[in-house]
Amino acid sequence: MKQIPGSLFTVSIVCILFFSCTKEYSREMSVPGSPPLGNECVITTVTPYDSASGKGYGSFHVTPGTNNLAGKIEWYDSTSGTVNFRAYLTYVGDTIRVNENEFFLLDASGRVKEFNTYENPADISSERYRYTYAYDAAGHLYSKNWFVMSFNADVPFFVYKYEWVNENLVEVEVNEASGDKRIALRSELKYNDTKTVKNFLYYFPDADELAPYIFSINVGKKPKNLLENIGVSIYDADGNEILTYKTTYTNYKFSSDDYVTEVYASGDVIDGLPLVSGLTKFEYECK
Repeated sequence: MKQIPGSLFTVSIVCILFFSCTKEYSREMSVPGSPPLGNECVITTVTPYDSASGKGYGSFHVTPGTNNLAGKIEWYDSTSGTVNFRAYLTYVGDTIRVNENEFFLLDASGRVKEFNTYENPADISSERYRYTYAYDAAGHLYSKNWFVMSFNADVPFFVYKYEWVNENLVEVEVNEASGDKRIALRSELKYNDTKTVKNFLYYFPDADELAPYIFSINVGKKPKNLLENIGVSIYDADGNEILTYKTTYTNYKFSSDDYVTEVYASGDVIDGLPLVSGLTKFEYECK
């Protein structure tokens, strides 16, 4: 989604980085139909491709560290041959520290329960944000609160509700936390429920704050089936729908043990989702 003046949404850093590049950096995907990947596999490389030229924009890499936890995150810009984004994650007790200004707090199950950051993480004079996350008994993300610290450190600015059906996220609704509690966003997601996938992606269209880290953190259970369509509606202060975004996901390819290796997205770019228009390929590391 594009930036919406006066709203809670910003263009995710992943989408910004993806569109800044024109060709693939280095690592190649394994050939579709290759032997099984293994057990307990996690995504370590994401490569988006330009659908017209067939060239990769670059590569997003997650380097596992101690105990197979993500240690380093990097985006390689193929045009310049440089790293445009890099973060080192350190783990101390219930804390994942991104840098001196940003950190995650984890619950007893290792899931993210809080994220402290800034409107512009590179500028500590920018607005300070805090997000809190809550899970249902089955381990799905159920709600999120967004606090703008200069506005009110104790009362959320917006509240997010997530609805799950048959182990799939099917709806997200965002409302003001106080006042008339107007709706700001609603998203609906539809799946192909005949195909089960292993440890693929989170589909949180609202979670632009998590976009750079979404392959490296635990935000509860992931959807069970293949996402086929997503629609997002944005509303103004009077509750009128002012913008809509629609994206379709097709041409999935799999390893022989059902890990997704490729997907094609068409339509709009949606904040929070680590998929841009065109082909995206995935590499994994397994235990």
